[in-house]
Amino acid sequence: MRLLLELLQRQAKHSGFGIATGRSLNSTRRLLTKLNIPMPDILVTSTGTEIHYYHHGRGLVADTFWPQHIDCRWDSDALLKIMRRVPGLKLCPKAEQNTHKISYKIDTDVMPAPREIKRLLRTHDLHAKLVVTDEKCLDLLPIRASKGLAIRYLAMKWGLPLDRIMVVGDSGNDEEMLLGDTLAVVVGNHSVELDKLKNKPGVFFAEGKYAQGIIEGLDHYQFLGDIITPHDTLEEPDEFDWGLGLTA
Repeated sequence: MRLLLELLQRQAKHSGFGIATGRSLNSTRRLLTKLNIPMPDILVTSTGTEIHYYHHGRGLVADTFWPQHIDCRWDSDALLKIMRRVPGLKLCPKAEQNTHKISYKIDTDVMPAPREIKRLLRTHDLHAKLVVTDEKCLDLLPIRASKGLAIRYLAMKWGLPLDRIMVVGDSGNDEEMLLGDTLAVVVGNHSVELDKLKNKPGVFFAEGKYAQGIIEGLDHYQFLGDIITPHDTLEEPDEFDWGLGLTA
């Protein structure tokens, strides 16, 4: 971890650093303090439903347009009501929920397959994205929300080419983020849900775990030097879902 932070600090004038995580904003801030990690330039929290920017002197500033954008066709009250019919689900504590995220602990032996839940929602004209993480949690999100869509929004808003963004993931809620036109890295401690991405063009599977896997990805793409993109080659957090690195 220390080596990774030193690398990022040395490149701070030429690149940006962000974290995309399923954790809430408050939980993320507590963990950053616990691990003695400086506040990133961008925080994408609650599985892509919240975006904050860090400004020296002002602290964290919320992106106020993002919640308006993802609110399309989202009806949390109706979703909560219909999801009571689904077995094998237990609502997570209130601290893990927000206006645009409904989270459940799941019993995979009892819960129907996600496609069956989607069918139930469609029959009631309800719209939500279902994200399963580590076969333990189920998040319902607006159809316009996810870590991957948040990163694409940031790229468009700030004029950042996707092939100058490196994303790093380790769990099922990172799948969409890893399948865009970014430089994708899956670290060695990834969950089995990401094994399906092996041999996908532009997705590099590192052998190293946690921060070491991120450093391996930086080396693979020469991210802090002359970037190698998937178009140039045919090669295929510690407690965080490490989200994204941005380079100028």
